[in-house]
Amino acid sequence: MTRSTVFLLKKALFVGLLANGLSINTFAQKMPKIYYAILSEGVNLYENPSTQANALTTVAYGSQVTFSNSDIDKLEMVDNPVVVNDTRTYWMKVIYNNVSGYVVKNNFASIKPPEENTGKLSDWIKQLSRPAGNKWESGKISESLSESEHDNYLSRQIFQNGMLLTVTSGYDINFSETLQIPHTDVLTVYNLIKNIRSFYPILKLNTALREENAIVKDNEGNEYKWKISHKAQEESEDKVIKSIEIIWNNGINNTLSISAMGSDVVVFYENTL
Repeated sequence: MTRSTVFLLKKALFVGLLANGLSINTFAQKMPKIYYAILSEGVNLYENPSTQANALTTVAYGSQVTFSNSDIDKLEMVDNPVVVNDTRTYWMKVIYNNVSGYVVKNNFASIKPPEENTGKLSDWIKQLSRPAGNKWESGKISESLSESEHDNYLSRQIFQNGMLLTVTSGYDINFSETLQIPHTDVLTVYNLIKNIRSFYPILKLNTALREENAIVKDNEGNEYKWKISHKAQEESEDKVIKSIEIIWNNGINNTLSISAMGSDVVVFYENTL
């Protein structure tokens, strides 16, 4: 077999594998998609794409719906926009418990929401995926009562679903968690994490999510400083939320932020003395 013949065979094999890979990828894109209801009160399933339509049933928090992902249903979704919290979203035709109807897309996520009584970001991610590889750790908290600048702890763990969790604690920072979530958006993550027990009382104080700096108070008079920014979508006049930051003090300084980073979203929570 000549060298040129071998080259042609390799080229033919490569082209065949590439075509096969593209066809598999196209098939995967056409596969039905599963979404989870992320509103604690549940989500109405409407007969038609309108809040004035007849509500067929309520999709319970954390329950699954199926979106066909067909070209026809994708086109229908794009043709039926709706604005929620100054952000354009869409009506999505889904099936829930064998009932077909329409839901607002932003009330659903492809990521499962936290279970009831979930306390922290790290508790939530453990419900979603298993670790991928070993945890990276640095530093150690002293068991003595006296703290020093060396008493700091840092760990990083990547999970099989692609999420990355970083945890710090010690002398410089009392405690912080940073969670990087791939291929999502700020509003979806906001709707997901507001069901985490430690965040819910804060996030329910300012549900309008307008693009502004605002100070809101809880029933005890504690102040929460909100900073929300939007960005324009490419090739569109629509805007999406770019970041949400909340700072408050309840005896401890707290910062919670949800920020877009390319196609990923980073959630950061920190409390310091």
